[in-house]
Amino acid sequence: MATTDNDHAAEDRWVDRLATPRLEPARDGVAPDEDALARILQTATTVPDHGGLRPWRFAVITGAGRERFGAALVAGLHSLRGDDLLELVVTKMQGKAFAAPCAVMLIASPDPSSNVPVWEQVASASCTGYAMVLAATALGLGAAWKSAAVLATEPVRTLFAAQDDEQLLGWINLGTPGARRERATTADGPVDLAQLVTVIASDDRPFGR
Repeated sequence: MATTDNDHAAEDRWVDRLATPRLEPARDGVAPDEDALARILQTATTVPDHGGLRPWRFAVITGAGRERFGAALVAGLHSLRGDDLLELVVTKMQGKAFAAPCAVMLIASPDPSSNVPVWEQVASASCTGYAMVLAATALGLGAAWKSAAVLATEPVRTLFAAQDDEQLLGWINLGTPGARRERATTADGPVDLAQLVTVIASDDRPFGR
């Protein structure tokens, strides 16, 4: 079947949309309904997965679960930095659990006995986060990948029943999109790919040169 100009235009729009800055969810917004959430989670399961191990799992945090998440974050903060903390610091950490009406924790769950190296399995798990963000954006939702140093602490790991070989990779905030925020710094245009990409051909050269 021949490719039409309309097909090319649709492809260009899709690529442009991928490159457009994505909106974060509004703190007081609405969580995705069950159908939308299922589509986002299903999309996450389509990432590259050497050996078909599915070395990841997810935990949805919503409703009263945000209070439990916030309490675990604060407990993790105290375990890292002690009890004598400014109230502002504690409140800021707790507030991370309420930045969106819904969140999905990404949990790398590799199988160390597999012939597939653990790093590849963790890389596969990491891909699920970006897939969720793209799927949520395509559905008109706000989405943002978040993390915190306290994810490796026992209180947070216990909340998500993390096993010894599992890693918490961060969480995806989801909900109706909030207002567009101005970036702290202004980009100077597209990234210069020549600084990042080398072409290996008859010789080595920077991309585009």
